[in-house]
Amino acid sequence: MKHFIITCLLALIALYGINIKASEPDDDDVETSHLINGQVAIFLDDDIQKNAGIETLTLKEIQYHPESIAYGKALSILPLLSTLKQYFSASAQQAGAKARFTQAKRNNSRLRTLHKNAAVSTRKLQNQQSQWQSDQAIYKEMAYQSQLIINTSKLEWGETLINWAIDKQASPFDLLMKGQATLLKMTLPAGSQLPAEVSSINISPTGNRSVASIASLVSVLPQVDSFSQGLQYLFITTTPEIKAGMNFTAWIPQQKQAQPGFIIPESSLAWHLGVAFVFIQVDEEHFIHRNISHPIKVAEGYFISGQLSTQDELVVTGTQMLLSHEFKSQIPDEDDD
Repeated sequence: MKHFIITCLLALIALYGINIKASEPDDDDVETSHLINGQVAIFLDDDIQKNAGIETLTLKEIQYHPESIAYGKALSILPLLSTLKQYFSASAQQAGAKARFTQAKRNNSRLRTLHKNAAVSTRKLQNQQSQWQSDQAIYKEMAYQSQLIINTSKLEWGETLINWAIDKQASPFDLLMKGQATLLKMTLPAGSQLPAEVSSINISPTGNRSVASIASLVSVLPQVDSFSQGLQYLFITTTPEIKAGMNFTAWIPQQKQAQPGFIIPESSLAWHLGVAFVFIQVDEEHFIHRNISHPIKVAEGYFISGQLSTQDELVVTGTQMLLSHEFKSQIPDEDDD
């Protein structure tokens, strides 16, 4: 009889797949939360940490020069050269009209003197006066056309660049003409402007800050960007790798004095309901979150001024997993009354 009962039990186990280890706790039973100094801390044992791929970083303080990021495009100067051709043609015509007007003015003055002495007829003097007035009108029209071309060009390209272009002396425009420099147009977000002390920026067509090159300020443009409504600035660079048509990322210094703080990887920062925060490992098995205010986006991640210390072990991978565990710990157990 005893053997029969044992045989029946084994048959039932095989038939229904009863798990004799079901009483062992699963991973979720191991994961709990505790209070450390009044703050909720997530408990994860070593095995769970390894499975989740959690890694931490010991922070090192740096001196950082804050920068903002903007974007732009390298320009071709061919449209400007076409405009300059029109200007120089109009200027040549203006010079010819001025010469004729000046000569007509002299002739008119000479005939007036002769007419007073009855040496020439009144008709001849009148004809010369008509010629003088005609040449004067043509000269004024040519001068107006030349000035109109210049004023229109300054609205599009800025006064500084146009002055370079029409200056007879050597200027940076010569480098543009020779292909030894490239003109850049950078657009800032609406409502912002280039700091007054900034005369150069760092740029890269690949968005890599570590290999960025220098571009020098030419001027602010009179017109804002039609899409973003932001101010536009012209820069010039002699970096050979920058070619017309390329888009580029620009890093703009925001202040001269360095600021102490920490640069943390982008993966270490999490966001929830508009609040940024990180997780800090307080001991081998506990993690707490810390809110971060005003993180500054930089090429390597985020710059954090204060709020962290060199004693902190910052979680750099597994942040989202810790966030989900924190949310889970805040959900009441269905068995709790």
